[in-house]
Amino acid sequence: MFVLNVAGMISARLGEPAVAALARRFGPGGRCGACGSALGSGPLSVRAYRSDVGIVTLVAYHAECATSGWLDVAAEDLCRPATWAAVATCALLWMGAPRRLRWLRGPGTQELSMPLLLVHPSLETARVRYVGPGEVVNADLEDYCRLGFAESSVLARAYPWRPVGKAWMRASGTGISLMVMAGGQRWSAPARPRALAGLVTVRGGILIGITCDCDPQRLSSRSRCLNEAIAGGEVVLGWAPLSGTARVPGSRRDAAFRCRTR
Repeated sequence: MFVLNVAGMISARLGEPAVAALARRFGPGGRCGACGSALGSGPLSVRAYRSDVGIVTLVAYHAECATSGWLDVAAEDLCRPATWAAVATCALLWMGAPRRLRWLRGPGTQELSMPLLLVHPSLETARVRYVGPGEVVNADLEDYCRLGFAESSVLARAYPWRPVGKAWMRASGTGISLMVMAGGQRWSAPARPRALAGLVTVRGGILIGITCDCDPQRLSSRSRCLNEAIAGGEVVLGWAPLSGTARVPGSRRDAAFRCRTR
């Protein structure tokens, strides 16, 4: 987590919980709002830009590039395109009942291994909606929920799922990349292991998992941690059906691919 320089006015207006969460919202691979180079792991300064519609955009800068402060101007003209991080993995979903009721194993309840593209959509900005002194909500997550992304328990009960975007696969040399588009944004990651591409074919699409507070690579490295984060609402999910008729060689064999929890 970063060491953040946050102006007192930002803390007072947004609240300490929101400020404390910022260290998880930014990532080393993000780009400084001033010089454009990678944020790295050094100290950061945070500037808050408030728009006319009550949305506050928090932008990360190298501590030596800018001082922290509150500005009553919109950030649209100041921010570069978002730097994102994504990793392809799989997750276990319980279909037909909320995950917290999985022990009931009632009729219609089924555990499925689903292909998942886990995405942190912005590593240098965070948007919050100002609702009162010291009180804000995650505006980035709200926007994705408006597109149809939802917590896993809600998604499980809503099957068949309404698409939030589309997915496709692209072969390059001996590798395969999983690609998705949602809300005008496009993300991709290599399919590793290759059997994951076969699972995409079998399921007919990819789940997109949006997390604003976690490093996708680190979260996906432990299946149990990932499944707990999904069940706890730290990751919201949306369905992207596979576009076209792409097939992966060996997909019949790959259909046996299953997640393993540790």
